[in-house]
Amino acid sequence: MEQVHAAGQSKLPSAILEKKRKMIQLGMKYGLADKRTVNCSQELDDLLNKFTDDLSGSK
Repeated sequence: MEQVHAAGQSKLPSAILEKKRKMIQLGMKYGLADKRTVNCSQELDDLLNKFTDDLSGSK
C-alpha cells in the first residue's frame, strides 16, 4: 500500500511510513498486545485517517 493514485500523490507521506516501521519494531520487541505497540498503532491510524481525509477533501 505504498502507492496512492489520488491528488497527484505517488507515495504515502514519510511520517506514515516512519510510524509504520516504528510500530513493527515495537511489535517484534514487545509483542502485539503491548501498550506501546497498541499506542503506536493508534497513532498510525490517526495519521492514515488524516491522510485519507486530505485526499478526499474532508475536514
